Amino acid sequence: MIAEKEKNGFKESLAYIFSRNPVLVLGLVIGQLAAGDTTLQNGVALSITYLLITVPVLVFASAIGKKLPDWLKIVCYAVLSAAMLLPAYFICGSISATIFDSLGIYPALLAVSTVPIVYSSKFAEKQKPSLAAVNGLCISAGFAITAILLGAAREFFGSGSLWGFKIAEASFSAVKLPFWGFILLGFMAAIINWVKDIIKRPEEIPVGEEENL
Repeated sequence: MIAEKEKNGFKESLAYIFSRNPVLVLGLVIGQLAAGDTTLQNGVALSITYLLITVPVLVFASAIGKKLPDWLKIVCYAVLSAAMLLPAYFICGSISATIFDSLGIYPALLAVSTVPIVYSSKFAEKQKPSLAAVNGLCISAGFAITAILLGAAREFFGSGSLWGFKIAEASFSAVKLPFWGFILLGFMAAIINWVKDIIKRPEEIPVGEEENL
């Protein structure tokens, strides 16, 4: 029974990569990506930051958070999230020495976003630390896929470059504005819903009616 429950929990965690993508399906941290994710480097840096924030906080909530009084646990989650910005700063510095400066306030906003503050108290506290870690990794993977694709697309169409290297002629600089960030995220969300519909469609056909199609 316990093994089956853990297996189901693992499958639910994997869903956060695509079918329950934290950004495109659940609508989390959309503003941070729309405004701050304007290049491939920014997308990678935000992904690293989100990973370093999410996994430790969820594991901490699972292992220790449930033992803390309600008035203290949220404070601890917020402090731990903010503290993880420091290693993120040094790791992302290997991408670019000024990457955090170019991202402005958006890494800090990730530290006080829904997953580390709310999800940790509502869901992670009820999970084993191992499952909470897997959950955090899958949520971070779903975020990273979105952030990297969005950043790469905006850099390519906005300046014709990827990772700072010029590869094409492009001058649609408006794509780097937050307005276009929201539009591109909307298109990406629509694609996910379209793919999900295609996957579900065969399952919705009643048995015995396939030959009538």
